[in-house]
Amino acid sequence: MNERDIHSRLAESQAVGIGDLEEEVADPFVVVSAEALVPVMTFLRDDSQISMDMLHLVTAVEKEDSIEVVYHLCSTRRHHSFVVKVVCLRPEGGGHDNWTPEVPSVAGVFNSADWHEREQWDLLGVHFTGHPDLRRLLLPEEWVGHPLRKDYAYPSEHGGIPLELDATPIYERGPDWVPPEKEPRPAGTPLNQPPAEQSSRPHAGGQVPHVQEASAAEEDDGDGGEEG
Repeated sequence: MNERDIHSRLAESQAVGIGDLEEEVADPFVVVSAEALVPVMTFLRDDSQISMDMLHLVTAVEKEDSIEVVYHLCSTRRHHSFVVKVVCLRPEGGGHDNWTPEVPSVAGVFNSADWHEREQWDLLGVHFTGHPDLRRLLLPEEWVGHPLRKDYAYPSEHGGIPLELDATPIYERGPDWVPPEKEPRPAGTPLNQPPAEQSSRPHAGGQVPHVQEASAAEEDDGDGGEEG
């Protein structure tokens, strides 16, 4: 079955909240309402002709007016695939600090959704209601905020570990070291500062890093040396 056939059969299920098939994209998709998500995913899994037995990706995409949660499904038996989206509209003034988009968890339909949903909660702050264990997956539990949101303000350090790319490494901070004064990072500013100067810390073999001196051939001015 192709995407159009799958969408037609899904529409025949009479589930409420199923949108039109968007075909003018690389991966055709259908937008469903949050309330329809679990019934739709269950139908796609259990219908004998569709038989979507694998949810291999859940991701979230932040746009100016919304966050879209995207589900990529495939059938290992029928050899076809399908994409489902839920659009969480951003309320007026909604941002990282005052808006939490919510989508029902499908971990009860596909076991793989467990970790996929935890990742999107961790990085983009999408709350999957009904998830059996919604906690951070990549970042430490005490981390504050969701760093892939576009208006997230990145901290300069976490637990004493510098996060700035141009920060002085901990092992090079002497007893009198004080952090340089910096302007607070504006929300949404990426971590793209230039790297610090080359470290003076010895290599594992005990050698201090150095710039290799130019060879005699490189220093030669090209006249072949003194004439004999």
